[in-house]
Amino acid sequence: MNSPANGDREAFEAYCQDGVERALALGNRGPMRFDDDGRLAREIVDAYNEHGFYVFTGVLSQSEINDLTREFDALLDNAPRSTEDELDSHGRPSRYGGYMTLSRRDAEGDLDAGDDAPMRVGLVSHPLMFMHSALCVYAHPDILRMVASIHGDDFVPFHESIFHKGAGEGPPTSWHQDGRTHWTEDGAVIEGRDGSGKKHGFNLSVSWSHCTPENGLWVVPGSQRQWRLAGGGSFPPISERIPEAVPMMLAPGDCGMVNRSSLHGSFPNRSPERRITMVMGYHSRESAIGTKTTNVHAFMRPIREGEPREYSEDYVLRRTRMIPLAIDARRQKYPDEEPYEYKGSFVGSAEWNDTTRAEISREGDEYWRRDITL
Repeated sequence: MNSPANGDREAFEAYCQDGVERALALGNRGPMRFDDDGRLAREIVDAYNEHGFYVFTGVLSQSEINDLTREFDALLDNAPRSTEDELDSHGRPSRYGGYMTLSRRDAEGDLDAGDDAPMRVGLVSHPLMFMHSALCVYAHPDILRMVASIHGDDFVPFHESIFHKGAGEGPPTSWHQDGRTHWTEDGAVIEGRDGSGKKHGFNLSVSWSHCTPENGLWVVPGSQRQWRLAGGGSFPPISERIPEAVPMMLAPGDCGMVNRSSLHGSFPNRSPERRITMVMGYHSRESAIGTKTTNVHAFMRPIREGEPREYSEDYVLRRTRMIPLAIDARRQKYPDEEPYEYKGSFVGSAEWNDTTRAEISREGDEYWRRDITL
């Protein structure tokens, strides 16, 4: 495998350095900036549409970063000892172990590490249900203004999860494109170069760690326009160091927006830095309602293939309710902050209280059962 695990550390470091230089030359990173109408600055939108991703710096305050870190570390401390065990390493019941993707891996990320290797948490799904800090970040007013600038005022959700790669460990994520529905027969993206038309939405990686070339995501700029799987094609293996790829470097509090049609992946983490990013995805309403596809996210843990379903208006409206609920939860936590005013349609109460908290986590009807994979 052409990776730093096979002794070519020097070559990998040179590739990372080249990648950093290419990334910084793109002109697609900086603070969120809005015009007088509250829309994202035009040059930011243009850079995102051209390259397929954008890095927003300094979005979260230090207090929000601290809240996320504290809650997430407590969640990890309560992880089950194995996929078959309901207790954590302290002998306590693992409250949310069913939402954690675990595997036994050694420090090199080897899946065949054996029963003596520690169990590692690589993914936590649907954190809005049990991390209040995540729910409040979901309603950050600048983030939602940015989403409306890309997808329109009636934007709808996709899915939420937390990616975790511990320091010095963590397997690679293969090169892939997430979008699967809105392509032409020959694999051209339906989305226009100006962001118009039906599209696959974007993933927003909210970071409360340092995401570096070694532990973070790499993106191929401009790759969102052609589907690699069209006509019997395939994705390159992660062992291939794509020359055009660049790392999406994030500091705690930064957010990386990636078009879900973009080719992206990550290498094994050999660094002393852990990577923690919460992915909050969004779609345009017109891209979601009426689309029929295989949903792989509306489960406790993501699966390879789910059941085909068509997203009815009721399905989308019920899932969209999480946006105003999160806005009200954040309003209660930050009463001096001007909340975002969501202008889209949804079904159900928008008041965050004990009743709605119980409703979104009701067994068999949890909010995430209406996630929207496109």
